[in-house]
Amino acid sequence: MECEFIEYQNGQYGCGVVGKVVNVTADEKVINGDNVDIALVDAIAFDPYTHGYYKVNGRVGNAFKDGLQLK
Repeated sequence: MECEFIEYQNGQYGCGVVGKVVNVTADEKVINGDNVDIALVDAIAFDPYTHGYYKVNGRVGNAFKDGLQLK
């Protein structure tokens, strides 16, 4: 992802950077039809609290739907 810097935020609960995505590229090996198949990306995520890197390796829920049963 190529991003354009918008602003730096420094608040009570931490700091962050806001940006605008201006370009996305992906290896053809992770493309399924017209979309990126995240299961093929073999992505990792950084956890700043444990200072660890973790594999992102599968869908675990449906955004904006799974929590509705808790209302």
